[in-house]
Amino acid sequence: MRSRLGAEIATGSDMDSLLLRSLQSYVLDTFGTASWHEVCSAAGVTVPAFEPMLRYDPGTADRIAEVAAGVLGRSVDTIWEDVGIYLVTNPDREGVRRLLRFGGTGYADFLHSLEELPGRARLAMPHLEAPELTLDEVGPDRFELRCKSPLRGLQRVLVGLLTAMADDYGALCVIEPDADGCTKITVLDRQHTEARQFHLALPEG
Repeated sequence: MRSRLGAEIATGSDMDSLLLRSLQSYVLDTFGTASWHEVCSAAGVTVPAFEPMLRYDPGTADRIAEVAAGVLGRSVDTIWEDVGIYLVTNPDREGVRRLLRFGGTGYADFLHSLEELPGRARLAMPHLEAPELTLDEVGPDRFELRCKSPLRGLQRVLVGLLTAMADDYGALCVIEPDADGCTKITVLDRQHTEARQFHLALPEG
């Protein structure tokens, strides 16, 4: 992989880079440095650090996730969903949670705001090749979210994000990803538990 780095920078995508960096942070914070080095060794990565500003070969994130699944003894879908949960719940990733919570005061409002999420993300990263998200409300508290992206793991990352945000809003939901990139969301109780506190203004200091 190291010998192909120049080609990877020329042909990859920002989303691949962000997923790689998120996967790296998740494994390091959850399983430790030794486990991440084991993943990199098994994947043939000689420099165990992915940079979000560099570009890597398309599909590298999905390939590294498959290797991580084997090393960690989990399915690749579980790995990606855990990455999504990690991005919302880890205190060091508060910026992700804030970006998502700006979508509305309730979980249904948040879901309706998802189509605007790629545009909001591009405010921070103007050249980001964000996926296309389409939400349909197919019935009372029943939604279908479609994600159009060549990255296989991205849908499962979104499932993790949706799961973590349901907890953040205090909603009880059933979230079911399909093989065709459609994720079905059924909100069983919008106020199942107390929502986590959220303030529009950043805390001082």
